[in-house]
Amino acid sequence: MDHTTIHPLCADQAHRVDLHLWRGAPQNLDATRPIQILVNQGYVVGFCPERLQPAWSAYRVAHADDDVDYDRPLVYYDDLRLDEDHRIGRKTFGKIGGIQLNVGHMSPNEVINRQFGRLAQMETFLMSNMSPQYGSLNSGVWLKLETAIREIEDEPGKDHVWAVVGPVFGEEPASISRGQGKHLPIPDSYFCVIVDPHSYPYDTPSRVAIDCFIIPQDAPRSSNPDDYPATLEEVEEATNLKFFASWGRDVPLESAAQEEAPSAQDEAPPESRLMQVLQRKREEPEAADTAEIAPASLGATTIDELIEALRSEAARIQIQGRALTDEELARLRTIQHTISWLIQARDILNPPAPPAQPANFITYKITRDMGDKLKTGARTACNFWNRFVQPKYSIVIRLGLFTQNSNTIARAYQPYENDGVRYGRVEFNTKYLTQFTDDEIAGTIVHEIGHTLGIGWDEWDELYDRGTGKFTPQAVDRLAALGVMEVEREGGPGTAFAHWDERRFDRELMTGYQDHGEHVLPVTIDLMGVLGHTVSERLYARTFLAELLQDAASVVFSRQDEVRSINLEYFKETDLFESIPHPRPDAGESRDRDENR
Repeated sequence: MDHTTIHPLCADQAHRVDLHLWRGAPQNLDATRPIQILVNQGYVVGFCPERLQPAWSAYRVAHADDDVDYDRPLVYYDDLRLDEDHRIGRKTFGKIGGIQLNVGHMSPNEVINRQFGRLAQMETFLMSNMSPQYGSLNSGVWLKLETAIREIEDEPGKDHVWAVVGPVFGEEPASISRGQGKHLPIPDSYFCVIVDPHSYPYDTPSRVAIDCFIIPQDAPRSSNPDDYPATLEEVEEATNLKFFASWGRDVPLESAAQEEAPSAQDEAPPESRLMQVLQRKREEPEAADTAEIAPASLGATTIDELIEALRSEAARIQIQGRALTDEELARLRTIQHTISWLIQARDILNPPAPPAQPANFITYKITRDMGDKLKTGARTACNFWNRFVQPKYSIVIRLGLFTQNSNTIARAYQPYENDGVRYGRVEFNTKYLTQFTDDEIAGTIVHEIGHTLGIGWDEWDELYDRGTGKFTPQAVDRLAALGVMEVEREGGPGTAFAHWDERRFDRELMTGYQDHGEHVLPVTIDLMGVLGHTVSERLYARTFLAELLQDAASVVFSRQDEVRSINLEYFKETDLFESIPHPRPDAGESRDRDENR
């Protein structure tokens, strides 16, 4: 018996199901796992309310490397067709056990965007199409598979290629919390079934080629999709789904195809178009950005040479132009710790002379922590700003804890200065700290460092008209992008006159309200030059904050010896600048505007 139904809000679109699925929707044989079909313009999803993610997602491909290619959307969307209990929110998935989880599209953005247009593309960003994939899989083997599918070309006499993909779960999967008692299970692997009809009328198994894969989450980035072949029966057993039931199989599909296969004197069945693409890609020389990074040479004869060799190795890893593998991230952490110990050993043997004018930078001081959560966020946040800015004064962001039975998540204090160093101070409420991901903590710290760099203080107040919130002609002459920007004039102390305007620049890092799916505008980085700092790297397009934080998390900070020249312990009590309240549980999507920083 099939335990699949059309979602009530999609009942009037049921005729589209067969437009996206070969031989109809998979039958759900698991009575304990109801599946609801959600119909979209370019693809269809079998959503599992119990697991809060797709059981399968299906689409068809018509040479999707051609035609239009729209820019990737910057935000994810809750699927409002689902009951509130089945929505997981729009924020990214963070990490589990130190492993980066990506928001994994089941039906991919690019294939749909190139065939069905902008609105259909945006529908692929509905969270009902997403599953928590290991970052190394999402940007590794799975990306190779999606790219190969997209490159399949139409051929005369052949139908389009059809794809069905989805998660495969173990007996007791780990899960991540999405708040309000919702827990999203992490799949062990993902399946993909590709149907390539090659001989009209495509009415028997011998007239189509079917390729199946089951790819584990921890598949090495260097492996290929065809390293993980499966039969359709193996996919069905792993998922408790039955595919292509309209063929009325009474023998396994693989056996049926063999029985109908041509005799030796007949022409052999054609190789599927997908396997042709995968074979071609295997024969292509590997791109430089996927080459294995050789470890540092052990031929160094001094501590300084060894430190330099390790720094060079770290630099080679960090410039790959792709998401780093778990092994590479682990290697970077090892390099960072090793450099720290080598610098201490060198200083014991040969105390260094203090540099005459060391370059300024941004660092942190942890006064209290919970399981290194603040330390992890601080490293990422400092790496973020050190990438883009060389400040006109060194900055120390002091991070600590407070415990309060209130709705305040964190609180920030007015910056202060001493001996050419500017200090910021942020404290997090222990009541909520364990509930937040590393990216949420790092994002809050990045925002507060932005204030310590001058947004809301000093030269900032001279750049705009407090009556209109618009920037003066003199400021626009210095940075043309300020001509379209506007300062927030509403809200209480700490919000008004210290942020970009929320109504116009919703979800930007430096607005006064904390949102999910935040991004960074190039003007926020370029503004640092107007405030007197040196911009060492520009941002050329609006970019997801989560992507920038992922890059920053992999950077090795190698200026520990210079940090020792700064008084990290200096402290001065200052007034409270802004508080970040916990969102109300009943506020829905509008609650973000109540998260006054």
